[in-house]
Amino acid sequence: MKKILFFLIDFYQKIISAILKNLLGVNKFCRYTPTCSEYAKISIQKKGVLKGSYFSILRILSCQPFFNK
Repeated sequence: MKKILFFLIDFYQKIISAILKNLLGVNKFCRYTPTCSEYAKISIQKKGVLKGSYFSILRILSCQPFFNK
């Protein structure tokens, strides 16, 4: 399961994120360091698939496009 999630995250980072950055300038809205996708990889690696995914989803939901804090 980890390998599948890591593949999907890598696909997002290399393909989808690049398209968003080039077409929409989305990289200007990144609020966190490391990025949410990198955090997801670290979180899943350290905490396991369920907990890591849960924490990753919470981080994505607190990101700039969804909430203005």
